[in-house]
Amino acid sequence: MELKKILAFVFCIVLAVSAVAQEAGEGEPEEPDTYKEQYEKYQKQAKKTIEYPWFVGGAVGLAFGSETSYAEFSPIFGYRFSPLFQLGGSLTFRYRKDKRYEPDLSTTDFGASVVARFFVFDPIFLQAEVERLNWEYIGITDEGYESVEDTYTGYYAGFGFVQRASERVAMYMAFLWDFSYDENEPSPNTRPYLIRIGFGFAF
Repeated sequence: MELKKILAFVFCIVLAVSAVAQEAGEGEPEEPDTYKEQYEKYQKQAKKTIEYPWFVGGAVGLAFGSETSYAEFSPIFGYRFSPLFQLGGSLTFRYRKDKRYEPDLSTTDFGASVVARFFVFDPIFLQAEVERLNWEYIGITDEGYESVEDTYTGYYAGFGFVQRASERVAMYMAFLWDFSYDENEPSPNTRPYLIRIGFGFAF
């Protein structure tokens, strides 16, 4: 149910952006380009020199409650080889504290990933990612509940879109599928699908 609500929300955003773009046009409507002409224009754009090829960004998440607390910091740094293709590296740090146990239990995750994005048609992109994570989960041992350390290699792929605030600042949202997910094995992801929202700054 949550996934359906999120997809419906994203669909509404895309429709709103399209409506604004249509209202912004002036003068007589022009004949639409054929798919071949649109593709040729896009290829010419892809060969242009990028004024700001480097980018930084990422995401920050915080949640505090009476029973659980959560914090995440995921910076990313990368290079745009062309308007179509960009490659970057990301770091991940997560901290959780659960007060429902006695004593309180906390877990920490940290790792790194390589992220590649290919823009099929601006602002839509395809994304592939490989992540190596050292993570902890709450498990049952002979002494009761305690934090258990483990490692995880995630192979993610999916699509996303970018909403640009200016030439150098943008927000992105990506919908990824974890191909390493196994519901019968411990995983840092509670579901096989992931939704990532962040920002980027070009320089």
